[in-house]
This record gives sequence, structure tokens and C-alpha cells, in this order.
Amino acid sequence: MINQEFRSWTVINLDNFRYNITQLKKFLKPNVELMQIVKADAYGHGSVEIAHESEKIDIKWLGVANSDEGVLLRLERINSRILILSPSFPDEIEDIINYDLTPSISSVEFANKLNKFAVQNNKIVKVHINFDTGIGRAGFLWNNAKEISSVFKELKNIHIEGIFSHFSMSENKESEFSSIQIQRFESVLSELKSTSIIPEIIHLANSAGLVNFPNYQYDIVRIGLLSYGIYTDETLRSKISLRPVMTFKSKIVLIKEFPADFGISYKKTYVTNKSICAAILPIGYGDGYNFLLSNIGKVIINEKKCPILGRVTMDMLVVDISNVKDAKVGDEVTLLGSNGNSIISAEELSDSYNGLSYETVCNLGRRAQRIFIKSNIDTRIEPISRRTFIAKDFSNTKLEKIIQTSLNQRLNSNKIGSIVYQELLENIFSDTDKDVCWKTNFVHTVKLSEIKSPIIPDLLGEVGTDLSTEVPLSRTKAELAKQFYLAQTKLSYHKKLSNEKFKIVCATNLKELEKYFQLEDVEYRWLLDSKIDLFNSFHIDKIMIDDIILNYEITHNNNTLSSSNSKSFMQQNDTLENLEIECSHPNIKKLIGKDVKFTIDTTTYYPKSKHQLTIYFVELIKGISVTFDFSKTFIKNVETISIFAGKEKYPKEIEKNRQITLKSSQDEWFFPNSGVVFVW
Repeated sequence: MINQEFRSWTVINLDNFRYNITQLKKFLKPNVELMQIVKADAYGHGSVEIAHESEKIDIKWLGVANSDEGVLLRLERINSRILILSPSFPDEIEDIINYDLTPSISSVEFANKLNKFAVQNNKIVKVHINFDTGIGRAGFLWNNAKEISSVFKELKNIHIEGIFSHFSMSENKESEFSSIQIQRFESVLSELKSTSIIPEIIHLANSAGLVNFPNYQYDIVRIGLLSYGIYTDETLRSKISLRPVMTFKSKIVLIKEFPADFGISYKKTYVTNKSICAAILPIGYGDGYNFLLSNIGKVIINEKKCPILGRVTMDMLVVDISNVKDAKVGDEVTLLGSNGNSIISAEELSDSYNGLSYETVCNLGRRAQRIFIKSNIDTRIEPISRRTFIAKDFSNTKLEKIIQTSLNQRLNSNKIGSIVYQELLENIFSDTDKDVCWKTNFVHTVKLSEIKSPIIPDLLGEVGTDLSTEVPLSRTKAELAKQFYLAQTKLSYHKKLSNEKFKIVCATNLKELEKYFQLEDVEYRWLLDSKIDLFNSFHIDKIMIDDIILNYEITHNNNTLSSSNSKSFMQQNDTLENLEIECSHPNIKKLIGKDVKFTIDTTTYYPKSKHQLTIYFVELIKGISVTFDFSKTFIKNVETISIFAGKEKYPKEIEKNRQITLKSSQDEWFFPNSGVVFVW
């Protein structure tokens, strides 16, 4: 198992997830569908992977809490119907419609705003109306159904696809209140029917409702915690067999002997009454392990349950291992799950501090690598930084605005720009559009390498393209080696040459770089990290037009830099936010107006702290090949998040020898605002 590399990790057993779904389906009536609830990152189990797995076993609906969760699933190529279970804010409406999400409606105000937006955009929006039959949360009160129906009948661009409510106490089959809720929900349906509102989809039951109230499944059952193998009530154990999907583990990082009468952790809430052997674990409440487990929680080491001593801190736990023979640094520790015959379940863990198992699994493993397994084989490892990434920059609405704005400015006419824009969308560009420039055969390779101590490449001076040239490290450069990768980029593409001279620009902040987005004489733009010294960290290795090696000068604020005066210029300008590299050659004048090959090779530094690298396009491109080479680093696993706007949204992905390449056919067009993020 590759988890040996990690300080902590969660294992998500997809076989157990499938098993639990099979068990739940035994209670399901014919023609009733399941909705898999994947809100809150699928209760900490990984919403993207659980959603993909749900699609594979023919679950057609997914439930999320808000539009952000729904957008993330759409960007990850999830095609299932997605219902937003919680009330939405008006500023979520655009995403709801653009990403084909189904909102639940709990207020007239939101319904009016949704309808207004739908009218303006000539859309009919499917919605599910939520009625509060006693849970005391979101939804219209059940006894207002007739008044609510009259309001919705006036909203012509809203289609009431579904009506739903939510049990409050379905875990307890003997509860009279669930029967009261059912009666109230039936009265809602009756009132709506009397006003000719007859929804196609009705749903009430959650996981426990499916087991305890099988006669009220209606059209969809929403399954949550039981599908993840966690019992919402002990009475359910005798009715359905489930397997826990999540395991949470760490390792011993330190072993210490503590004498008698010694205070452990903050505030000395535990004092030893004899000498003990203790293990330090590198996790705490920062990893979602609840502070309330201080002095009462247990972990499993070598099949033995070991008590937590003292307070749970942000990054460390202390556990008593006096009863564990031969414990050593690096030994596996189970905080949730099983080890041999010893088990700590989510229910046991939460009950020990009078908490909720929902909360326990949602929070555990915030800083842990997540490993998905099938048939006891690691199928995928999800990078930590992946969980919070939502590519809002790649939204369809922003894409459309950028395309039309760039065309308007290039053609100097809003009217002509609008016509060409429509033509682009309908015909995927035409070779007869002579006024619009684009790149073709776009090939971009980024190679990261570890910087070897005690030697480091010098990006300035005479070393130029010879990256094997190394100089002794200064103290500053030693720090640089720890914090950065050496990044080599090789870029080539074909394009009509428009200018005898053109610029390449690099900047250390986006606002500074944005100034150059619409300038015709700027051929390429780099955004570098603000932590690096711009002059010491960016180097042009080669710039060519066809087979002509270009001359270049670095300019800033009317100063000019060539190789001979680079050091003095650098000393005078040690806080630069941008560099303009002006490229020219007397022999390229005759190539203006012709299709030529541009080649731009650079060397720079890239921060190790980022854990993701983005390649972003702001111009029309025909045919792409983008490669990320991490073979010379200690990076183990890389995930691609590709957002390509055009006919082919997901180019072919090839992974070989620790290189990932995204490649399209040479005839495929991609709009501006496309790109790919490599995450590790």
C-alpha cells in the first residue's frame, strides 16, 4: 500500500459502498429510484468518486447542499440529475441554470427571481418544491400549500417537476410523529392536485425512512448515511446488514517514556499515576478528530485499543501504548475502522462524546490523503488540494463574454463581432475568417525538476540554456532549492505573423498581467509567483520564428536590459512586478502576414507549496498537445482537471513514464478561457 508515504490517510472502500446499495435496494419497490446524497463531500467520502460510482450502478439522481457542490460535479463530468436540497441564494441562479442543476424552492422571493432570470434567458427551469411537514427547517409550511400553488401557477418559466418533504424522526419506527408527517405530506399533495399541480416526482423518505416506512417511497428515496455503512439508529442493525465504507488511519511519529506525576498535553488535564510508554500521533482536531475526544477517545495499534491521554491538540495526539508489545515509530494506527478483531465504528466514536456520526465522518481526514479501493486494490488517490478546487474561472457565462469581447476588440466593431461570434459557435470557425488570428498545432510542455543541493542552476548570466551548469549554493539559494522546482517550458505553435516586433510578458500578479491581455503586439504571457525575484527567476532559453533565432531585449519603464548589463539592471530594479521581453530580427519582416512557427523556451522556478499548475488559454486555438512532466520530482500522483471549451471538451489523456499529455486532433477548435490544472 502506498499509504506508507502519508502521515494520515482515509481509505474509501467502494466495494462496501456497492454492497450497501445492494442491501438498500432490497427494500426498494419496483419503479422507485434512488437519489444518492453526496453533499458535504459525500459525508467526507469524496463526492466526485462516489458520484461516479453511483452512475456506474444506475443511480440517476444525486443530492447536494448548494450550487458550488453541483458545479464541481458537472466539471468532473457527472451527467446525473443533481438536486440542490438546501435553499439557494439569488446569486446562485446563474450557475443553477448554466450547469443544469435542479433547485429546491422554499421561498416565494427566490422563486420570483428564478422565474425572472429564466424569462430573460428564454429558459424553462425544473424545480422541486420543499414543504416543511414538521422537521422545522427549510420549506413552505404544509398548511400553506393552496396559497403557494396559486403563486407558482403565475410563474410561467418555472416547471414544478417535484414535490418533497423530509422526515424528522424516521430512525424510530414507533414514532407517532412520522405518521403525522406522512398525513401532512399527503394533504399537501391533495391540495396541489386540486389546483391542477401534479408533479412527476414525489419524494419523502431518507435512508431510515426506506427501511422503516417502505409504503411511503413514492418516486424517489434519498439515501445518505446508511449507504456509507453507518447506522443512524441501533434498531436498524437487526433490519439491514451494512459495511462501513470509510477507514481513517495514521502512524506513530514518536514514542516517549513519561514518569509518574507528569502532566500530558495542554492544561495538564491528564496526569500520570505511574511511568508509562506513550505514542505521539501526527493528527489532531485540525484533521477533524474532535477535541471532545480528549481523555476519552481510543485508537487501535497492533490490534490493541489504546486510550488518548490529555487534550486533543490541533496537530497531535498522545496515546498510552503501555499494553502494546514491540510498538515502534511508523506503526499503523487506526482511528476509525478495524484492525484485526478490534473495531472503532463511527457510531462508537461519536457516542463517546455524545456527538453525531454524521459530523464525525464529515470532518475526519481533512488533511489526509484519500485512497479509493476496489477488490483490495488502490484504484485512485485523491490529492488533498483537489477537494477545494472549483474552477469558476472556466464558467460558460464568463467564457461567452470573453470570446465576444475579444472578437469585438479585434474587429473594432461590436456588430461584426456579434455576427462572427454566432458564426464561430455554429460552424466551429472557418478558414475564410481572415480577420481573426488564432494559434494552430499548439504544443506546450512543462517539466518540473528537483533542485539538487548543494548545487543549483543559475538562471541569469552565461549559463543560458545549459541547465547542467551548476554553481555553489549560497544560503539564499539553499532555501530556494527547498521551496521551488526548476521549471522548463517548451512552447511551439503556428500563427499568422502580424508584427515585425512583438513582446513576451511575465508578471508576478494577475492585475499587472491583465494589462497585456488585449495588446496585439504581446505574443505570450506568463504569471509567476509573487514570492520569487522576477529577474533571478525567469530566463528565456530560445525564441524562434520558423528557423530564425530572434534577438530580444528585456524592457521595463523605458529601461533596456541585454545580457551585458543584466546584473546592474537587476540591482537597480529589485522589486519589479513585470518584465516585457521585446523580440525582433531583421529577417522576419518578409514573413509578416504569413503563417509561421513560433518557438518559445523558458526556464523559471515554481513554488512547491502550490501543489497545482495551471495552463490557461486566452486566444482561439486549433489543435492542442499539453504535457506535464514530473518524472524528475518526488511528486507521486497527479490528477488533471481539464476545462476545454469547444467541440471537444475533454481531449485524450495519455499518462506514461510520469508524464501526462492532453492531446486533441489537429482539427479541433478550443475557445479562449480553456485550460487544464494539474493537481498533486
